[in-house]
Amino acid sequence: HTDYVWGLAVAGDRLYSSSADETIRVWDLSQSPPLSLHSLTGHTSVVYPLATTGGRLYSGAFDSTIRVWDLAC
Repeated sequence: HTDYVWGLAVAGDRLYSSSADETIRVWDLSQSPPLSLHSLTGHTSVVYPLATTGGRLYSGAFDSTIRVWDLAC
């Protein structure tokens, strides 16, 4: 991330971190130290809360949106 980390969520061996840089970063927890795999983009403001359930990641942001990400992709 290039700005503050605001939220974390874990699903299996993946960690998801949300940030003031408007992204969600996906981390591989099976690596030591955890390896950043890629970023999810789409919010246009600070991404704060994260939740995972049923193979999906939910993110909320100060741009007044909630996004749903399919974790199988």
